[in-house]
Parts: sequence; C-alpha cells; structure tokens
Amino acid sequence: MRIDARLARSSAAAPFFDRRLSIAGSPRWAPSLRAQLIAGFVVIDLLAALVCAAVVIAKARRAAVVEMEGSMRLAETLVAETVRANEPHTPSDVLLAALAQQLGFVRHVRFSIYDEEGRAVGGLRARDDVVEREPAPDWFMALVAPSPERRAVPIIAHRHKIGVAQIIGAPQDEVAEVWEDTTALATIALVANLLVIATLYVAFGRILEPLTRLASGFDDLEQGEFSTRIKAPGTREFAEIVNRFNHLAETLGEANAENRRLNQRLVGLQDEERRAIALDLHDEFGPCFFGVSACLRALKADLPADDARAMEQLKAMEEILDRMRIANRALLHSLRPMAMGHVPLKEIMTLLVADFSRLNPQISMDLDAQGLAPSYGEAIDLTVYRCVQESLTNAIRHSGAAAVRIRLRETGASGARELSLVVEDEGRGVGRDAHEGFGLKGMRERIGALGGSWSIGERPGGGALLRMSLPLDARRAAPAQSRAAAGAGRTYAS
Repeated sequence: MRIDARLARSSAAAPFFDRRLSIAGSPRWAPSLRAQLIAGFVVIDLLAALVCAAVVIAKARRAAVVEMEGSMRLAETLVAETVRANEPHTPSDVLLAALAQQLGFVRHVRFSIYDEEGRAVGGLRARDDVVEREPAPDWFMALVAPSPERRAVPIIAHRHKIGVAQIIGAPQDEVAEVWEDTTALATIALVANLLVIATLYVAFGRILEPLTRLASGFDDLEQGEFSTRIKAPGTREFAEIVNRFNHLAETLGEANAENRRLNQRLVGLQDEERRAIALDLHDEFGPCFFGVSACLRALKADLPADDARAMEQLKAMEEILDRMRIANRALLHSLRPMAMGHVPLKEIMTLLVADFSRLNPQISMDLDAQGLAPSYGEAIDLTVYRCVQESLTNAIRHSGAAAVRIRLRETGASGARELSLVVEDEGRGVGRDAHEGFGLKGMRERIGALGGSWSIGERPGGGALLRMSLPLDARRAAPAQSRAAAGAGRTYAS
C-alpha cells in the first residue's frame, strides 16, 4: 500500500500533532542539563586546582631557596665558630676530625672536610643521610628544589690554613616536608570537592525536576493529552514557565475541542451534501432513464422490421443507456450506499467485500464481523464503510497482495465500548516513500471527528496493517470536552 506509515495516535489532534516531533540538532546522546552543570563545576574546579598547584609550587620553591640560603650561611658561620672555639687547645689534625664529627647535624647541608693535602677527613657526614620522612617524587623535586649549591670555606687555625670545609646544599628534606603538606592539603580538598559534587548533584536534581516534568508534559501534549497539567514548583522562574505551559495546554485543549466540533460539522455537511446529490441523481436521472427507455421501445415498435440501419442505431442507443444506468448506479453507491440505514451493518460490509471480490477475483478477501449491533448510528456506520472501502482500494492498487483480511469487532464493557477494525494484507507493505493521499486524509478526518484513533504500518511477517478504533459511548467520543468539564487530567507534581 502506498500509504503513510506514521502513527496517528489520536486523530482528533491531527491539526496540531499529526506526527511525533523531531527536533533538529538534538541528538539522543546529548547530556542532561544536570550533567552539563556538574561538568562545568568540575572544569572550574580543575582549573582552580591547577592555579592553586602553581601557586603552591612557586611559593614552595621560593621558600626552599630562602631556607637553603639560610642553611648555607648558618653552615659557614658554624664552621668558623667551631674552629674558633677549639683552636687554642686543639692540634690541627684533631681539629679537622672534630669538625667532621660535629658538622654532620646541620639541616639541609652536607659537609666534606679536607686537610692541606686535599685528603678527606672523617668522610662525608650530613643530617640528610638520616631519613626523617618519605622522599618526594622526582618530578616534584624537579619543580620545587632549587639548583644545588656548593661553597668551599677555608679552615684557619693557628694563623694558617689547615684545611677546607666543602658545604653542599641538600634540599631533599625541605622538599619532602613541602610534599607532605601538599599531599595532605590535596587529599582534604579532593574529599571536600567530592562532597560538594555529590551535594550539587542532588541539589541540581531537585532544582531541575520541573524541567523533567515539563518534558513529560510536552510529550503528553504531543500525544494529544491536552488535559495534562503540571503543579507549579517553588522556584519563581520555573513557576512562570509551568504556568505558561498549563495555559498553553488549556488553550490547545479548547482549540482541539473546537477543531473536533468543526470536523464533525464538516463531515456531517459532506455526508448531507453527498446524500442530497445522490437523491438528485436518483430522482432526476431515474425518471429520465425510464422515459428514454420507454421512447426507445416505442420507436422500435413503430419502425419497419426490415430497416436494419435504424434497428442497429436503436440497439446502440439502448447499450449506451444501459452503460449510463450502470455508471449512475455506481456513482450513487459511491456517494452513499443505498442500503445504509436500512440494512444491518454486517450485511452492508458483506455486500461491500463481495463487490470488491467480484471485481477482483485474483485477490482473496475474508471478512470476519461477529457480535455487531445492527447499527451504531449513521456517522459511525458510514465511517467504518469508508475506511474498509479505502483500505481495500489501496490494497488492490498498491500492495500486490493475494489475500486481504478484514476483522470488525465490538470490544470493551459498558461505558468503555469500542468498535475495532483491523485490515491486513500480505503484500509489499508500507514503503518509506509512502505519502498520505486524499483517501487516507478523509479517513483521518472522519475518525478524528468521532474521537477515534488509527494507525497504519508494517504487518509482522510482511505486508500492511491498518488498525482503527471508534468509541461507542458518548462520554468517550468527546474526551477533550468531558475532561475539561470535569477538571480531570494528568497532573505532574513534585
């Protein structure tokens, strides 16, 4: 069938939401607003962490430089004072050995004592050889530690030089101390930020909840649920948006109800016009056909039997008159089935399917209509008739199917009764390039005017499938008006 495969869940809403909306530039994988806000906070937090890390490293490096400069000066002073204190009563070799022992306990520096010959005295001694804390990583050392510095201080005793004290800067302990402070601060900041992110996640969820309810409400509007209302949230800005949404839903509901009334009136006028045209054709052309036929019979009786040419012309006129009668009868049947209102609906549908089967013997047509009332009113009976007529026409023209099945049922209990129609074939199905023709538009308008719903799509296993349902209860036939009057409908609240 060359028919539109798009679902019209509520045909009454066709002028507003004939199909599901597709918003360009809004992919399904787009992150939520909550995720974007939290991601923005995390990015800002990371930038702040980088700035803080740069400031900490810069200040730590400056402090290490100052600390090392002070340690080097202290080491120089300590060498001079130690020599001065031990010089009067200590031999030179003993003095050098004492220096090697005493100077090993100064922070951030290492000492090497050499005699006049350049030989090391007592080996290398340094306080940094004693492990006070875990060393900092090499990359942190490279960022914070100042450039290594060496100073040679001559050792003067008994008025002459007896050796040299080599002072070497050793900032490892200072950097390790900075590393400990930095890691502790970073751990506290990380835990605090995780707590803040968790709090923001919960808070954003509650703050943005009205947007989720708005999305659900718009989805209901798209499906034709114009009675949907959303409870106003506590946030002033969102409350204004929600109030406008509720006003929009109310306006759409009123417009939809008015549109349905207009569709009902339009369909009624079309049926009245068809009925009037059918009556005119029957009342005007029927007597004319009868009169012409009577005149032809009288003329045929008066003509000589041996006038072959005249008899041939009369015969041709009778054939033309028969074709005009057949065409007029078909036109009358197309405008309005003559049995409508006089014969039960099941028999009318049986006659319709039989006519199609007679004209298309290559297609098997099966009608299953059980448990039907004699009539459901002219509007519903005529709508069902036209839908089956259009569906069979589409199947014959476009599907290439060998079999078509029609199932007509009355379903539901009292107060929720529906007339359900299913037409399916095993043909080519619904193509992607299918478009809605005048016949399907007429079906949609008729079904929508009666408050029904319909869908056309692919049949499981191949082929096309049409489903239609018409409410048989007056209260359900106009749901928009009833819900508006009763104040009922779906409400989204916190």
